[in-house]
Amino acid sequence: MTSGVTATVLALAVTPLLTGDLAQYELPFWAWYPYKTRTSPLFEIMYLYQVICVFCIAIISLNIDLLNMALMMYVGIQCDLLCYDLKKLNNSKKDFNINLIKCIKHHKKIDSFAKHSNVFFNEILLTQFLTSTASLGLALFQLSLVDPLSLDGYTIVFYVLCIITEIFLYCFSGNEVECKSSKIPYSAFESDWTGAPIEAKKNLLIFILRTQKPIKMSAINLFSLSLETFTTILRTSWSYFAVLRQVNGQA
Repeated sequence: MTSGVTATVLALAVTPLLTGDLAQYELPFWAWYPYKTRTSPLFEIMYLYQVICVFCIAIISLNIDLLNMALMMYVGIQCDLLCYDLKKLNNSKKDFNINLIKCIKHHKKIDSFAKHSNVFFNEILLTQFLTSTASLGLALFQLSLVDPLSLDGYTIVFYVLCIITEIFLYCFSGNEVECKSSKIPYSAFESDWTGAPIEAKKNLLIFILRTQKPIKMSAINLFSLSLETFTTILRTSWSYFAVLRQVNGQA
């Protein structure tokens, strides 16, 4: 993903050099400045400034994405560990209930951590998904206006692939959390509970009922991160692209 972001920024940066726009003092990115940028050395300074700024913004955005994904991966790993501990519960009258209580406390910590993590990045997710959906539709429309085998076409393709990869990794990480947390009640039932005391069986039953609802990562509770959401975003972006192409054809 890092290499994809770097390649996209470099492609955008060198496009004016290879297309001849540099001789016309065309900057790599559209921007307005309160002074003339078509004179040397202001043009060279602003050219370098744009490339460095866009690269820094891309790296910062990438690090934020990786942090959010790492938090979700951590929740998924903790769910795997909890499932492993639940399956190892034996029917010892004393140890079963003690170890079960430890597993219950572990699940509470996992659920609390997941909720706090979700609060941390749910607004980021909402903004990211809304902008990515619109950007993907616009990028596809722009790709339809240029030669796909040209330098501009390759640059847009790199950009589209980066957006799709970013959305997919978010949705895949959230989907893994939901799938792994949904296995917790089954793992609890697979434990050797038949010879456990009545109190332990009651605690186990309550725990199984409590964990029937899997942990879901969402964007302000509007939609959950899942592979279904990923396909929905792609369909929405394609719909935007189709509308833009139809409007452009009628113009």
